[in-house]
Amino acid sequence: MSPPVSCVNPLQGTASDSAFSTGNTLPLVARPFGMHHWIPQTSSGPWYFHPAHRLLRGIRLTHQPSPWMGDYSSLLITPFHGPVQEKIENLSSAYRLIACGPHYLETDSLRYQINSRLTPSERGAFLVFTAATDEPLQIRFHFDGHHTLDGQSGKNEFHGHTDDHSWGVLRPYPLHFYGQFSAAPHRFTALPDGGYWTFPPSVRRLELRLGGSFLDDIAARATLQRELADKSLETLRDETAQIWNQLLERLAIQPKSETQARTYYSCLYRCLLFPRQLGEPGPNGQTVHRSPYDGQIHSGPLSTDNGFWDTHRTVYPLLALGYPDHLKIILEGWLNACRQAGWSPKWASPGLRDCMIGTHFDAVVADAVARGVTDWNVEEAFTYLWKNATVPSDSGYYGRRELEDYLRLGFVPADKGYHAPVSVTLDYAYDDFCVAQVARFLGRHKEAEQLEPRTRSYRNVFDPAVGFMRPRLSDGSWQEPFREFAWGNGFVEGGPWQHTFNVPHDPEGLATLFGGAKPLCDKLDTLLSLPPRFEAGSYGQEIHEMTEMALAHFGQYAQSNQPVHGFLFLYTLMGQPQKTAHWVRKVAGELYSPDVFPGDEDNGEMAAWYVWATLGRYPQCPGKPDYVEFPPLAQPSAVSILANR
Repeated sequence: MSPPVSCVNPLQGTASDSAFSTGNTLPLVARPFGMHHWIPQTSSGPWYFHPAHRLLRGIRLTHQPSPWMGDYSSLLITPFHGPVQEKIENLSSAYRLIACGPHYLETDSLRYQINSRLTPSERGAFLVFTAATDEPLQIRFHFDGHHTLDGQSGKNEFHGHTDDHSWGVLRPYPLHFYGQFSAAPHRFTALPDGGYWTFPPSVRRLELRLGGSFLDDIAARATLQRELADKSLETLRDETAQIWNQLLERLAIQPKSETQARTYYSCLYRCLLFPRQLGEPGPNGQTVHRSPYDGQIHSGPLSTDNGFWDTHRTVYPLLALGYPDHLKIILEGWLNACRQAGWSPKWASPGLRDCMIGTHFDAVVADAVARGVTDWNVEEAFTYLWKNATVPSDSGYYGRRELEDYLRLGFVPADKGYHAPVSVTLDYAYDDFCVAQVARFLGRHKEAEQLEPRTRSYRNVFDPAVGFMRPRLSDGSWQEPFREFAWGNGFVEGGPWQHTFNVPHDPEGLATLFGGAKPLCDKLDTLLSLPPRFEAGSYGQEIHEMTEMALAHFGQYAQSNQPVHGFLFLYTLMGQPQKTAHWVRKVAGELYSPDVFPGDEDNGEMAAWYVWATLGRYPQCPGKPDYVEFPPLAQPSAVSILANR
């Protein structure tokens, strides 16, 4: 079999836009969990690349985790010749994408007859530009926001910083970079958005080594010396490929076809990109990082670019299974984020962001504990979980704004202006379960017993008269009218069909609400057989998740979004495992390919679902150590950790 890295297609999911997502991904060339990502850029952001675009603007250093979150600390490198254009898009060229793998990018610019190659290091990259004409080669750096660029005219070294951010950071939070060309430029010309170097006509092949650091210029230069100075592009490319192969082989499979191999390893690659690690060697060699929360330098790792509402479901259990050594560092990085923010983040990019619902760092910690990843400071992490569960928040960036009403009523009411109160109630009941699991692990039985009744709060928003979860008012009455196909209102990115079964921690209790295991399975049968009807509801327009569900032809089952991802495994828990096997195989086979995902990929979550489907097990309730097992789509290979247990 070919090395796993050769099966990875970073373009999977990139044929997307704001109206329809096949992943909403970027073709990221990077080290696993690397500080910087690199892409071919074909358009303005936040959709910086689309495979149907015919013009290339250059190679972008990006930190964007999702188009919905935006980029930060970015720059664009464009090779060209001839007159400079004021607008960077006017330098765009027809191009051919020669190669795009996790470890290597190569393009041909047809307008300029320049070949560009790149391979990444942990915190930098090695680029080679080769011109096919005798026109003077020029290299332009373009920035989207505030920046400095010292081109040091006549020298082959330069440095600067970029401080472009949308939100999620206390400014200033610059990325410092230091670069070396293999030849001295003839001149450097500054521009309002950056600048460009012009090289003598004799320079037909130009190497560029570029190091980046969030610490300072000195650290950026040290990055270049440490990671790039004594290596060729080929050596670094092979080193990066080996690193990827070693991680991909931990969960290697015996694929039944080339298509399955390409889909599986492309998905597994997506699971190993985020969360981004911002730690880097300090002056004494110890790991340090600059915090986006307070702007100061702290010791230890720092994790970022993750939304826990998405990733807690599939990514973190997968890391615990195959990559517990990396997960330990990631968790230490999140604990540092908690220390600096004072709360656990909901979405970090690079600092606190107000996005989505719940406090699902609770689930990440609970799942790590349940699966034996405990050689880090779980005791301190619990202080932030307990804060989530007991201290009302006045912000959407962290904590639970609705906590007082949730505790008083047993549910989040729909008449207080809260966002998605039914979905929030379901999430809080599950989050309380997760906090209780960690409390029990630490021997804090009083706290666990205090939370136990709250884990059943989901029952308070179930109306047996309609057979669904639904919005409830502060006086205990149900919000009228009830519309089973309407999205929004009490729900986030879905409606009653997409959220009613979202009780991962208590499937037996959920079944009781429906009258037992068989009625619950019958309701799931209906979910999968109904027409994909929907109403825009409180969204007021058709959002892309609605479109994706309607075109998937799986009834009301919306694989394009996360809340349904555990639903198919309820069949097995309710005694009908053949239906789990049937529907998992059907969803994996029809909605995933080497080129597309069913919807937003979301930092490994959508991809990890396919990995679990292939392996034949699913973490139906992160925070519990067990899996739902079913026939795998492929067997583990001899080198897989699964085959050697």
